[in-house]
Amino acid sequence: MTRTLLIIVLLAGVFTVAFAPAALLRQVLPSDGTVALTGLSGTLWDGNAELLLGGRSAGRLAWEIRPVTILQGTLGYHLALSGPDRALAAEVALHPRAFELTLDGTAAAAWINEWVGQYDIQLSGEFAFESLRVEAPYALIGSAEPTAAPGTATGRLTWSGGPVAYRLTGQDFAGTLPPLEARFGEALETVVFATGNPTPLLRAQLLANGFARVGMTRLLPKLLNNPWPGTGPDHEVVLEVEEQVL
Repeated sequence: MTRTLLIIVLLAGVFTVAFAPAALLRQVLPSDGTVALTGLSGTLWDGNAELLLGGRSAGRLAWEIRPVTILQGTLGYHLALSGPDRALAAEVALHPRAFELTLDGTAAAAWINEWVGQYDIQLSGEFAFESLRVEAPYALIGSAEPTAAPGTATGRLTWSGGPVAYRLTGQDFAGTLPPLEARFGEALETVVFATGNPTPLLRAQLLANGFARVGMTRLLPKLLNNPWPGTGPDHEVVLEVEEQVL
């Protein structure tokens, strides 16, 4: 009897929160404006809003709770992000101490350029997310030390390839890259390869201090017909940068 009563109380609490107005989501978003929602409508159970990342519109975000996950001890949502250049869907599971996110869908480079353009990079073609799964604790960022952020990632991100324009050391360059793919692993590390070539082009890692560390190997500028000065193996990292992203 006591167990049944506890379940009823728990479900009542969950449903009370879930049917609360979607506007409450603003209370849990970062105060620095890196992530924001406007035009909120619906409830925490089923709603939608315009998603802003870094002050730029990322598209219309819709969410819907998956009630069966409550009985499994988690809180699960289905998310969909839509717009002219993207169609992305995600499954999110909120556990007591960690979250899981699985992302699928496609996005045109024109949409990605909204964010990479600030680094003087312009891409073409299309990106495809194939069961990209991230699992990490809520305290993903919380250390002043430049150690690896906790968490793991699996799945695949591919890019169709094509013309690339970029600026490096104060000069403008342009070239064409073959199709690329990103592979993910422990500590949320990402390694980018040319499809069919095992030599890395880029290595990226999220750090516990909120910075992202990205290293470029000698092979990437070589593929762009702009070889890096000097000699060395293709896998040698010749340029590494860090920038705060969280």
